[in-house]
Amino acid sequence: MFPGVMVDTNYRHTTVSFGEKVKVLGRVIDGLKDDLNVQQTGFVVWPAAMILSQHLVSHREQVRTGRVLEVGAGAGLPGLVAAALSQDPSGVVMTDYVEEAVDLMDMNIAETFGDDNKRPKAAIMDWDDDPSVLQEHHGTFDVIIGSDVVYWPELIEPLIRTVKALLSNKPTSRFLMLYSRRNPKVDVLLFRTAQKYGLNSTELSLEQNTVYHAVLKHPVYIEDTDMFHLYEFRHSHK
Repeated sequence: MFPGVMVDTNYRHTTVSFGEKVKVLGRVIDGLKDDLNVQQTGFVVWPAAMILSQHLVSHREQVRTGRVLEVGAGAGLPGLVAAALSQDPSGVVMTDYVEEAVDLMDMNIAETFGDDNKRPKAAIMDWDDDPSVLQEHHGTFDVIIGSDVVYWPELIEPLIRTVKALLSNKPTSRFLMLYSRRNPKVDVLLFRTAQKYGLNSTELSLEQNTVYHAVLKHPVYIEDTDMFHLYEFRHSHK
């Protein structure tokens, strides 16, 4: 079962466990049969978010120390998992441009971390805005994460520009993106734009990712085994 579509604000609790337990408000559905509109997509815990979360658990050393930013977070599952794995959850910031999504993240943060002063933060961020505004409040980040964040071609350049500005210059800094492949033209544009902004990309294997294999057994995805890809982007230090 996957945490599902949130079509109104009458949320109920679904506990998703990835070794570390985090609580996500939502409604469990069988697959993704419900009708969605563009405004609702940010309120879905998509399988891509679950696959990325499992990657973080399997490579927890990447988020145990340092600062983490989730972009296009929606309900914020990967950000919550990163915070649960971190030595300092307050160094995790989860962002979305939709105010209602940020409200939902705040609820999910409260459910998982309570009133802990070291809990992660949720914030509004529009990729078309100047990223220095977020940087003034939170600094730069050692790891940036995102799942299903390049649905529309016109969002690619604003996303990559934002990542470039907010990713710290440490040699180990990285942007981890779980990408659902839908349009070959988007693939080309994504990597071309990353190169333009001085980011090198590497595809990471999902073969050891148990959630990835579980998702591929679901009837919605069983005939589309090339759907999900995990990419790592790093500064090209020349």
